[in-house]
Amino acid sequence: MNQSLSMARLLKKLSAVGLSESYVRRAGLPSWWDDELNEIPSAVLEGSAHIAQRLHLDLSSLLQDDSEARFKALLPTKFKYHSQQASDVPQVSPQLASRVAEIVATSLKTQPFAPVPTAADQVRKDVLMHGSKVDLESLLSYCWQHGIAVVYFNDYPTGNRKITGMIQWQGDRPVILLSHKTTHPAWLAFHLAHELGHLALGHVETGILIDDEINESDDVEETAANRFAVELLVNQYDNCFRGLSIYNNGQLRRKIEEKIEADPTVDACILAFNYGWHAKKIDPQKFGLAQKAVQELGCEESGEAMIHRFLEENLDWENLNDDTIDHLERILGE
Repeated sequence: MNQSLSMARLLKKLSAVGLSESYVRRAGLPSWWDDELNEIPSAVLEGSAHIAQRLHLDLSSLLQDDSEARFKALLPTKFKYHSQQASDVPQVSPQLASRVAEIVATSLKTQPFAPVPTAADQVRKDVLMHGSKVDLESLLSYCWQHGIAVVYFNDYPTGNRKITGMIQWQGDRPVILLSHKTTHPAWLAFHLAHELGHLALGHVETGILIDDEINESDDVEETAANRFAVELLVNQYDNCFRGLSIYNNGQLRRKIEEKIEADPTVDACILAFNYGWHAKKIDPQKFGLAQKAVQELGCEESGEAMIHRFLEENLDWENLNDDTIDHLERILGE
């Protein structure tokens, strides 16, 4: 054992790779850790093992004085870029997200993966067989019924560039991880539908696909995933208010109500965001109308809480050890 091992040395080493002391204490160490253990080599060794396991690090690199802290190798990874250059790959967030996806996948009740149809209209029909409209809740239900785990995770160290979404194959099960800071159900519904599009269209059949940012793109696969998501969520109503003069929130609300009356399978807040997405290209202030409409329409549960609820229901709590439960509770914010 390295007799010079101390928590102070370890934290300094981790800080050099973008993992701040406050983050390591919050996300890496188990809940029972006490600072009285900081200078006891045997205790720090155990703490190091927990940190390595939770933060996807190579344990040997933490224990060797002459070695920098190293993350474990990721599975083969496909990055999708938008405003950043390919050389500007986020280093820390994919590692943390990958570990979250891994522990989620290995902690679930048995549910075999059932492939998703490649046609968005067929997925839409399938979703509506079990729900009255296509929204975040019905999409989550559909994913879990198909053995697709979905987790929300946005707890990254300050100063590190985050990712927006990810699909990771863990054995024969795909895990979708969403990370956007906006947690309104309608917003996250589009992100989930986008990742589901990548999966349905065969853009990732092994390893990992990471969306740096979900936005307009000239990437063929990103364009296809966006199209899949829009068709799944709003059916024929994409950009349905094009050419209409909408000057205030009241007008927008009335137009949305008319569309919902014609087709109640479309979520009102998703339709509002769809309008804002298209309208802001001409007038950036129009997105504010969409946001105000969404606020007034309201929602009973945040998208993050909804995703956590489904995940908790599908975790195999009875067969998990205490450390795994402690880690999952951190991920779930409990």
